[in-house]
Amino acid sequence: MKNIALFIGILLFIGCTPQNENELSPSEYQALLEQTVLPIPDSALTAEQMEMKIKLLDICHTHICIEGNCQKLSVGKDLFEKEGLPAIYYDVLQYQIKESNEAIKRWIAEDEALSDHFSRLNQDSMMKATHEYYWNTERPRLMKLLQAK
Repeated sequence: MKNIALFIGILLFIGCTPQNENELSPSEYQALLEQTVLPIPDSALTAEQMEMKIKLLDICHTHICIEGNCQKLSVGKDLFEKEGLPAIYYDVLQYQIKESNEAIKRWIAEDEALSDHFSRLNQDSMMKATHEYYWNTERPRLMKLLQAK
């Protein structure tokens, strides 16, 4: 089920993201990513790190939308800082959105049958399914892990 939700999540983000003048290079992204809780397995996170991960995922599942066939984050760095997340999380997430959009766009462009199939998908219903999975399954699992710490 987790793999299906991940696949649906990836499919949600078909499109492209406009170029941003503050784009990170792949090496800058890797350096920032290593400063976050994202590469750490859930079981190895401290309670503080788990809270940070939950806040980040909550923002993702509340403020990422599809606009003009592009995955977009509808908030700025200020919300991240207000929620107690370092600004690097915003930068990392923006990079991941851009890369995801570009990869899926290339993947679909390489296969005309996929392009036809995906053009008929209802992105809103896929997004709803992904959000429901997070709020009803993944977030409660993370909260249970947090309570156990």
